[in-house]
Amino acid sequence: MRKTILLTVALAALSACRGAIPGRNAPPEQAISAILIGSRFLLPSGQTYNGLMHINFESEGGRQAEVYRLPITGGENFLYLVEPGVYRIAPTRSVFGFYQEMMNVVIDGRQYRLPFPRDLLRQPPYTIKASKIVAMGILEARVLPALPGRQPQLRIRLDDGVSARRKVVQDTIRDMMDPNLSPETRESTIAWSRALQDSLMNILSEEQKRTTYKPAP
Repeated sequence: MRKTILLTVALAALSACRGAIPGRNAPPEQAISAILIGSRFLLPSGQTYNGLMHINFESEGGRQAEVYRLPITGGENFLYLVEPGVYRIAPTRSVFGFYQEMMNVVIDGRQYRLPFPRDLLRQPPYTIKASKIVAMGILEARVLPALPGRQPQLRIRLDDGVSARRKVVQDTIRDMMDPNLSPETRESTIAWSRALQDSLMNILSEEQKRTTYKPAP
């Protein structure tokens, strides 16, 4: 019995080293925050909804840092609950807590391995404030056309333009009214409606500033 308990504790500790998967579409708790990220998996023949990839979302603070592991599947928007703080996108970690240099992506049942994209590592930090939602954009995995006899290459990027961030927020707000949603998911999304509206207004304000800005001659 004691060995079983020790093994369970050890496995839990190793799992924590990889990062915790945050609650998704859960109602806002006291001073909790959220991020919103969409996904897009593209084949040479067009978009597919059969895909899976992971990234980490990590705060500053050394041993006290928050480490989240984010599963991203095809054609969905993900509202993940995170603690307030300053975060960066990071590679996933092994069960021992070491960063993994290679990223694994599965699309239509085929597995791709590539070095974790530098563009994701270069993303500026995200400041997540209490009770707020930060729309990150759309994480895109694109399979590039390959010559006969060559292995297809995969390109990963985060589309964080204004239109992409606006789309994930608007789609999430629209999905609130989806009659096919489970009652729990609908209630939690409605509970976040104020933060979603605030996020959308901030994005629209940013878009308006870009539209009206004209560089000096």
